[in-house]
Amino acid sequence: MKTFKFLLVAILLGTFGSTSAQNEKAAGKSTYLVQVPHTQEQCMNMLNEMKGQGNNLLSKFEFGCMSGDHTGYAFLEGTSEDNVRKMLPEIGQKTAKLKKVNKFTADQIDKMHKEHM
Repeated sequence: MKTFKFLLVAILLGTFGSTSAQNEKAAGKSTYLVQVPHTQEQCMNMLNEMKGQGNNLLSKFEFGCMSGDHTGYAFLEGTSEDNVRKMLPEIGQKTAKLKKVNKFTADQIDKMHKEHM
């Protein structure tokens, strides 16, 4: 019975998650690969500003600082590049590099192959 309840909850969460993602995309949001380079001297200020904005933003970033690469990396969603840039701490907004990215399904790739033949 516990296994059944677990599976039911997993299915419901999976359904909710995909519906939520579809709603965001339908709302005109795109995904951006965000890189926020900073110097060693700026590092603690960058981290403190992100921390000050709350865990929602901070939890989306991975940092290379501990290995000498003072850059924060994240995939963020927004309505435009400018919208995503404004989510970042002020100290990193000017130096941030943003690239709009997409995911492809296997069906989309097959369709692209057929269209280019």
